[in-house]
Amino acid sequence: MKDNMFMALTTCSLNALVAVVADQVLKEPELQQSLLAVCGIASPFISLYLLKLYIKADDPPELIRNIAALERCIKICKKDLKDKSASPEFQARTRTQLEDFQTKLQNARTDFEHGRSHVITPFPSPDP
Repeated sequence: MKDNMFMALTTCSLNALVAVVADQVLKEPELQQSLLAVCGIASPFISLYLLKLYIKADDPPELIRNIAALERCIKICKKDLKDKSASPEFQARTRTQLEDFQTKLQNARTDFEHGRSHVITPFPSPDP
C-alpha cells in the first residue's frame, strides 16, 4: 500500500510540476498541451523508476550488495549459455549454477532477514 501511494504521489507531483513549468516557460497553448500529453504518458514510467530507487534505498547495503552480486552472476551464466562453442558438459554445469543463483536470488531477502541478529535490550528496572 505504501508503494502504491508513493507511485501515485510521484506521478501526480511530476504532472503538476510539468504543468507549472509549461505555463511559465511555454506561451503557446499548443506546445503546452503537447508537453502535458507527453508528460501524462511518460510520468508513470518515471515514477516506476523512482519507486525502484526508493525501494533499493530502503534496503540495507549488505542486502543490496548480495542481490547485485547474484544478478551479475546470473547475467554471466546466461551469456555463457548463449556461447555456441561451449562444450555440453560446461553448459550443463552452467545451467545448474544458473538455477542455484536464481534460487538464491529468490530467497535473498528472507535469508538476509533470517541471518540478522535482533538483540532485545531489556529496560533496567528502577531500584527502590
